[in-house]
Parts: sequence; C-alpha cells; structure tokens
Amino acid sequence: MNFLRTLCLTSLALLLAACAEPFRDYSRYVPVGPKNGFYILKKGSPLALRLGYAYPPTSDSGDIWHPGSGVDVVAFRFNRAGVLVAPPAYFAQLNPDPTVTDRLVLLRKGISTWPEVRHLFGISNWRIKQPDGGLLVYHEIPFYDPLQQDFY
Repeated sequence: MNFLRTLCLTSLALLLAACAEPFRDYSRYVPVGPKNGFYILKKGSPLALRLGYAYPPTSDSGDIWHPGSGVDVVAFRFNRAGVLVAPPAYFAQLNPDPTVTDRLVLLRKGISTWPEVRHLFGISNWRIKQPDGGLLVYHEIPFYDPLQQDFY
C-alpha cells in the first residue's frame, strides 16, 4: 500500500513539473557607453521588482482572446522637473525589438527630458505619480507574433 501511494505521489509530482512553464529570467543591464544604458527586463523578475517595476501593463501574445498580438512596455522614471532619473526599462515578451533598443540608446539619465521621450516613443499610455513627486511613465509597444496565431 505504501509503495502504491509513493508511486501515485511521484507520478503526480512529475506530471505537475512537466506542465509548469519554466521562468527563464533574461533580465539584464545593457551598457551604452561608460555612464549610460538601459534594462531589458522580464515581468515579475527579481531585478524588475528591485528596480520598482512590479507589474508593468504588458500583454502576452499567447492570450486566447488576442492570439499572436501582444504589448511590450518601455518604462521611464522622471523627477519633478521632467528629467530622466533612472535608466529606461524595456519589458520585452519576445526578443527585444531593435527599433526600440535603437531609440533607448539615444536617452541619457540626468539629461533626457519627458518631451524627448515623447518625441521618440509617442504619447505615454500610463503615468503614475510617485511619492517623491516624480513620475513613472509606461509606453506600450504593440507587436505581432505569427507563431502564436491560431488557425481555425
């Protein structure tokens, strides 16, 4: 009886482990020159949480209601004067889009302003007032993944 119970529990554990999606954390800082750069982050990663980006408004291309379509997010932190105070963060669902990273390379912490970011990325989709008076700004970047498209 003990053997049968052990076998059932082991089989159940292996089945659950096989069904679980692995969480591959590719979060990293991408240096651009000696003092500047940007982050490429995975939603919910330890680095994203440490930087204060708990749950940005991304959407997955595997969503059953919008198969193949998703939203990446670029996040910016500004002080009260509208100056970038932290390196930008890019939350990419798939591989980072080179057109987005090319625009992120142009931004400089402590120098770039909100109007410059709006010029590069358009009007922001989310603005969150911070306790220190600054602003956390999210820009949504739609993408399409044909491999996730369902064909009926």
